[in-house]
Amino acid sequence: MRAAWAGLCCVLIASGPALARDITGARFTGPVTHYAHGILGDGIEYSGMTLRLSDRRSYEIRFRPGTRVFEDIAPRLWDVTGDGRPEVVVIETDPAQGAQLAIYGLGADGTPARLAATPHIGQPNRWLAPIGAADLDGDGRIEIAYIDRPHLTRRLRVWRYENGGLTHLADLDGLSNHRIGWDFIPGGIRDCGQGPEMVTADGDWHRVMVTTYRNGRLASRATGPYTGPGSLDAALGCD
Repeated sequence: MRAAWAGLCCVLIASGPALARDITGARFTGPVTHYAHGILGDGIEYSGMTLRLSDRRSYEIRFRPGTRVFEDIAPRLWDVTGDGRPEVVVIETDPAQGAQLAIYGLGADGTPARLAATPHIGQPNRWLAPIGAADLDGDGRIEIAYIDRPHLTRRLRVWRYENGGLTHLADLDGLSNHRIGWDFIPGGIRDCGQGPEMVTADGDWHRVMVTTYRNGRLASRATGPYTGPGSLDAALGCD
């Protein structure tokens, strides 16, 4: 479910006792319909997100009414800083500027904060589909990958969270991982013994593609025919 456990926020509400903490769960809240894109198969997006912490506290992040939304399936708990503790990675959309990838984590005071975000795509009804986060090139730092406009531009983009922000590393055109109306994103990142690889389809949805990021460069190869979204998920198993 799109709102299941797994914005620029205007309200942050806490509840529960204060102890040492990590983020242990997240879910979207506050369904809204003012952004009529429907890329995930319906007209509902979300104006809020609740974060659940290991000390049993919960925090709600909410956007101002009628402004940006979480245009996403569910929050992702990914470690993007490399410290072994999860951050929350989401797709946020501004109605005038389109989607961006945003990262939430715990600030210096131990409360949730928006840590960084990619630039907005730049116009309405333009979206992105995350692939995953991993140390793609083996240098000890975490990279984050997504497909920019999987239905139009079909561009794989790789970024790294460092020094409190996101640094753009590389792009590769001709790949996709989402079709209009899907409320899921197949594929992801696998490691079959040779290091992390990104699994997507090619831009024409004919082949399953595996892409690596090494020495500052992206390289793709086909591993078989695309026969439906299940073929991308099956490729994650290294068969």
